[in-house]
Amino acid sequence: MKIFYCLVAISIVATALTVWFVPGVDDQIEQIIQSYVGRAAS
Repeated sequence: MKIFYCLVAISIVATALTVWFVPGVDDQIEQIIQSYVGRAAS
């Protein structure tokens, strides 16, 4: 379980750095997250 938490933390940090340094990526990530949330809600 500790490995899972480490992987989640690494993915969050990688996503944050990508959004911070690469313009336009935040819209794509937001669209991906909304599609997952939309599937989970239905």
